Amino acid sequence: MKNREFENNHSMLNEESEWAVKELRDGLEKLDEWHPVTTPNLQWFQQQVASEKKRIQKMQWKALFSFIFVAVLVLSVVIAVVYHQPILFLYFQLAGIILLPFVLNRTRKKVSNE
Repeated sequence: MKNREFENNHSMLNEESEWAVKELRDGLEKLDEWHPVTTPNLQWFQQQVASEKKRIQKMQWKALFSFIFVAVLVLSVVIAVVYHQPILFLYFQLAGIILLPFVLNRTRKKVSNE
């Protein structure tokens, strides 16, 4: 008796599955008719890739020059302070050591809240 119920349920599921698959295929075919798929031109893709490469390369050069400029500026200030006012350099070092735990704690809180 359980075997017959299982077969009936199984055949009903197969009919429902076949109906669902048929409905899905019909719907997808209608979508294809309404919005035909066209492949863009290969030349357009190549042009987009080339322009994106140029843009990224330009940004990288800009970032590199900015980094070099800031590094030279910081080193110049540090060298000037060390040679002219060594005590001022020591004060900056002490302030940095004192403020470092507060800065690290603040950045950790920001990351943990995200």
